[in-house]
Parts: sequence; structure tokens; C-alpha cells
Amino acid sequence: MKEGIFDIVQPKRSLMLVVKKYGIGIFALLLLANCLFIYLDMNELRTVSKVLLVPVLLIYLAANRRKETGPSPLVYLALVFAFLGDVLLSRSGETFFLFGMLAFIGTHICNTIFFIRLNKKDFTIGKEMIVALFLLAFFSAIVFTQIKPNLGKFEIPILVYMSIISLMTVAATGTMQNPSLKKVAIGCFIPGAVLFVVSDATLAMNKFLWHEPMMDIVVMLTYGVAQYFLVRGYTRITGVSK
Repeated sequence: MKEGIFDIVQPKRSLMLVVKKYGIGIFALLLLANCLFIYLDMNELRTVSKVLLVPVLLIYLAANRRKETGPSPLVYLALVFAFLGDVLLSRSGETFFLFGMLAFIGTHICNTIFFIRLNKKDFTIGKEMIVALFLLAFFSAIVFTQIKPNLGKFEIPILVYMSIISLMTVAATGTMQNPSLKKVAIGCFIPGAVLFVVSDATLAMNKFLWHEPMMDIVVMLTYGVAQYFLVRGYTRITGVSK
């Protein structure tokens, strides 16, 4: 019986060790493969490579947790929502697109709460957050103006989505006000949040305006790098927030 349990546990432990050491490399290869499959119009492999991206990051995050402490459950929940969003957006149809947006709204809400909690002791609305808010409002207004004539029933959902992802980015910017978080904020959280905005803006522009298949490569590259930066930030502050 003991040998049977050991046989089951050992492969899982080996997988965790491999992902702990090579997880980011595996993620990068999957991301590049996904872009190649988009270019070659290999839809099945494109879908498989896409939906594997976030699970690799989840395992990497879990494998790199400290024994005593770990990242906030919000971090894992944000990635679970992102995985659901990837699965839903891999399917065609307006219903899947809408539910995919809802899943990513869950991601951004979790990250927003997480970033605010990081600053809960000394949280203030600083000039960095105000500047970020104005820049995001300006950028969002440009994107929304361009796609508005083609949105139809998606007009309100897109507005809501833009507002929530903008708040997430402002909250990420706010983490740099904490001296102990400034380095990871500038190096990880802010680039990750900004790239998320760029990825989703590109996706919206392409879906409702451009209709260029190769722009999906830009969407995936910016999305993948955004997730990398955020997860890198999570691992660097393990145990800071619960």
C-alpha cells in the first residue's frame, strides 16, 4: 500500500520540481508555439497551447511558494479566472466572448483587491495613481470611440470591462507608493497591468474594427508577457499579503 501511494506521489513531486525550475521556460515555449500556430492557422494546436499557458503559471507559482507562507488566495483565483477566460475565448460565438469577458473581469477584480491589500496600512491616492487614471481614461476613450459604431449589444459590457481593467492598473500603480514594494511594482506589477490593457485593447480593436488574423499574435504576446510579469511579482512578494 505504501509503495502504491509513493508511486502516485512521486510523479507529482517530479512534475512540481520540473516546473519550479523550468516553468517560465516552458511557459515561454508554449507562448511562442501558440504564436506560430496562429501564423500557420493550426487552430487545434493553437487552442491547446493557449489553454495550457495559465496552468503552467499556476503550477510554477505553487511550486515556488515558501513552506511557511504562500501567495494570497486572490492570486490563485485571478489565474483560475484567466484560465476560464482563455478556454471560453478559444471558442467562437458571442456568448463565449461575453462569458470570457466576465471571467477576465473576475481576474481583474481579484488583482485589484490584491493590490489594494498590499497597501492597506498606508493606502493613499497618490499622484502616480491620478496620472495613471487620466492616462488610462484618455487611452480607453480613444479605443472606445474607434470601436463604438461596431459594438452593438456589447457597448455596455465593453465599457464595464474597460473601467474594471483600468481600476486594476491604477491599483497596481498604487503599489509603488509603498517603499518596500516600489521595486517589484515598477519591475513587475505595473508592466504586467499595462500590457494586460494593451492586449485587451488590441483584442477589442481587432474583433470590432480591424479583423486582421495576424493581430492575434500581438494579443497573445502582450497577454502572455503580462501574465509573466504579474506572476513574477507574486513570487517576489510571497508572504506579504494574505
